[in-house]
Amino acid sequence: MRILMVNVPYSGHVNPTLPLTKELVKRGHKVTYVNAEEFRSKIEKTGADFVPYSNFPVGISEQKKKCTCFQAAYDTAMGLKESFDLLIYEMFFYPGIEIARKKKIPCVRQFSQPAWSVETTQEASNIFRLSAKLIDVQIMGKKKAAYMGLEHKSLEEAVLYDKPDLNIVYVSEQFQKKRESFGENYIFMIPPQECEKSQIKIPYKEMKHPIVYISLGSIISNRGFCKECIRAFGGRNMSVILNTGKVNPDSLGKIPSNIYAYSFVPQIEVLKHADVFLTHCGMNSVNEAICAGVPMVAMPFLNDQLENGKQIVNLGLGKKVRSFPSRGKELYQRVCEVYQDKNIKKKVKEMQKELQNQTNWDMVIRKIEGIVHKM
Repeated sequence: MRILMVNVPYSGHVNPTLPLTKELVKRGHKVTYVNAEEFRSKIEKTGADFVPYSNFPVGISEQKKKCTCFQAAYDTAMGLKESFDLLIYEMFFYPGIEIARKKKIPCVRQFSQPAWSVETTQEASNIFRLSAKLIDVQIMGKKKAAYMGLEHKSLEEAVLYDKPDLNIVYVSEQFQKKRESFGENYIFMIPPQECEKSQIKIPYKEMKHPIVYISLGSIISNRGFCKECIRAFGGRNMSVILNTGKVNPDSLGKIPSNIYAYSFVPQIEVLKHADVFLTHCGMNSVNEAICAGVPMVAMPFLNDQLENGKQIVNLGLGKKVRSFPSRGKELYQRVCEVYQDKNIKKKVKEMQKELQNQTNWDMVIRKIEGIVHKM
């Protein structure tokens, strides 16, 4: 098969799709993956042919990236002269299904977060719905939607009603809300967790347990939050690995000896050593924590993080703390509560065990190939 994959330039939406890309290539299919230049290395490591967005400058601001990535992805994919048998897109890039229609090929949708149905959106918070509307305004806009000829011009409507014949959701069935509202054309799975090679050497053997890992993901970085964590956890009878993101650790002043601050960490490796994970609740991070059997303190901010945080609490995998403005005392107390809670540890370990060896690539690839053979 000749497969075209199209995605947006955000790690949380790209990383979950890479194992499938790698597996398709491994089985002899030719995959062409359209994305921004910054993801070239990751994508090429899967064996796929990488095609960078056309007319998309390198090193642009986050705001500029938001405003231009949908148009760039759409124009680049539509401009490819090569013929394809199938298109695979990630749910956030909802124009993907329209590209498939125009190219007269079937398509498969991937979800990097829990799937949406009418039933799940009815229970979603107002903040979640507002986040979806902001995406429509900031990223798409009426002019772009009209230019692309989209049938459904909002993210929510497109996800709910533009349904391809096959949807792959990178979430466990146990974590998915309203699982019964999704038919057999939805496959739920957590992709295999692979450690990234890193030059950073973290001295785990020198650390005193409990080891607390704190990270707000690849997009959210805040110097004030980092300093609050240093004040709250510094000098305590525990070790803290603090992922500062875009904040330079050297800018945070004197850091206590029990806090290990890095602007980047190999997260899967770190979770193998952590006792508690204070997380922004991005789905990748939640999946990685469950697979590592690490209890969580949920600190969600926006989009799917809000619902993910609720599920962490509902399923007994951790406890929740409020987001900005964060109080260090509350962060510390909640981390201690989670670490000492035997029921939370038990629940996480039970789910970890249930997920082991759950990925069935033979079934997934067979269903993908079946979509093409129907045509």
